[in-house]
Amino acid sequence: MSRYQKDTNRIKDIEELLKDPLLAQIPSDPQPAEIAEILAKNPTVIGWIGNILAELDLKISNKKLLISKKNRELDLKKSEIRLGTINAYRTKLDKSLTNEVDEIKKLMETGYTRTEAKEIVRLRRPEKPREADLSDKAEYLTREFVKDEIEPLEDQIVLLQKEYDDWKVKYKLFENNFKASQSIKGLIQNDRDKY
Repeated sequence: MSRYQKDTNRIKDIEELLKDPLLAQIPSDPQPAEIAEILAKNPTVIGWIGNILAELDLKISNKKLLISKKNRELDLKKSEIRLGTINAYRTKLDKSLTNEVDEIKKLMETGYTRTEAKEIVRLRRPEKPREADLSDKAEYLTREFVKDEIEPLEDQIVLLQKEYDDWKVKYKLFENNFKASQSIKGLIQNDRDKY
């Protein structure tokens, strides 16, 4: 028999144990044989579920690390977008300032006063992007990255966490049943010792 077949049989055995109502809930009038069975079989189930919990916890931790990495990447992209927007503004402003004298002259030739021409030229300057504008643009341009790279990982964490929580409930159920069985075993032994 191969190792895989042994593992498959072991998993089938544990799945059978998971379905056994005795291991999950002590009967109201437990018999010594039932307590012995719980004490014999529950540690296997508890250990198996503990391994699943450890694996799920590791998967969740790895997803969180990956999200942290993706968030750093996202911050870098946003920073590059903001810097690019500011540099584009500065380039437009430099070009505008370079041509202002000629623009003022042209406007004065068409009949504007010097003050009016200066004001018109000043109003034509590119508007400096505000911090909110820079943030909005960075958010907008990185939305696809968030949607494609980060949100799926967050969704996976939610699913893994739900699975973890479901297994944790089962773990506590079997663990509590095991502890209660240990207490009952102690009571049974005390009763035997008295007689």
